[in-house]
Amino acid sequence: MTKSIIAQIGGTNATVGKLLVNRLLPSRMVAAVGPFVFLDHVYPTHLEPQVPKAPTGETAHPHRGIATFTYVLSGALEHYDSAGHHGEVAAGGAQWMKAGRGVLHDENPSLNFQATGGVLHALQFWINLPARYKAEAPAYLALQPTAVPEVLLPESAGRLRVLLGALGDAASPVPTSSPQFLYHLQLSPKASFSLATKAGLDYAAFVPAEIVQINGQPFGQSELVLFGHETGPITFTNPSIGPVSVLVFGGEPSPEPMVAQGPFVMNSHAEIATAYEDFFAGDYGQIYYEPVTLPQDLAPRTTLL
Repeated sequence: MTKSIIAQIGGTNATVGKLLVNRLLPSRMVAAVGPFVFLDHVYPTHLEPQVPKAPTGETAHPHRGIATFTYVLSGALEHYDSAGHHGEVAAGGAQWMKAGRGVLHDENPSLNFQATGGVLHALQFWINLPARYKAEAPAYLALQPTAVPEVLLPESAGRLRVLLGALGDAASPVPTSSPQFLYHLQLSPKASFSLATKAGLDYAAFVPAEIVQINGQPFGQSELVLFGHETGPITFTNPSIGPVSVLVFGGEPSPEPMVAQGPFVMNSHAEIATAYEDFFAGDYGQIYYEPVTLPQDLAPRTTLL
């Protein structure tokens, strides 16, 4: 018997800087899927080529008590934070940052991507940290596309990329603080794949674009699917003549109380208040941006009259 589908979430539009996103978690139906407490889908956005502009800090913002995970479907993103970390990842890569006891971070289209232009398309997850990890120092990892383990599916059905957690012998290099998983399933035309599930874990599936049939029901165009708690396989079917993608994620629900407000996720309202107090006191530090030297063919030109 297949795992039951209990809800379908279409999300709500929001703006992040100059980008339009679909906010799917949290929602009125569910506050979290396992440790995942937030999901923004950055809609595919075409950016025209331009003279690259280095970040100025206007989009920098704080976090505490969570890890962020940004997965780039197309384009490229660059990360800076107040713990001194800097990295860039392109399509197929991801940026993981443990905010821990507090950090400022800034994430923008990379300078190289600004120069070439193209379509930016990404997902950002927030992952709640257990209480004992909320007081740790910030950490960061740029997960390059070649470092993501992949599993080839039987009968040439496609492949599965292990972004977080493990599947069989394939394990992501990204650190995790509780049982959790995030898979990018890429299905070949007219192909099907059944994923076995485990007791005690939450499961959800996100379909960013083209229609995917999940346990016989069609979903697509930035929809989130929630599953019941019983065990049983989840079957994904691609009805089209082109490849399709679906993200499957979840994990063990937290047994601890959770309070989320703004960019902070803690265990009590008092801890949220302290998070804000520390931020306004400047305890999260300051981001130091690396000086940027543009290649000659990208530097602004002056015409002499």
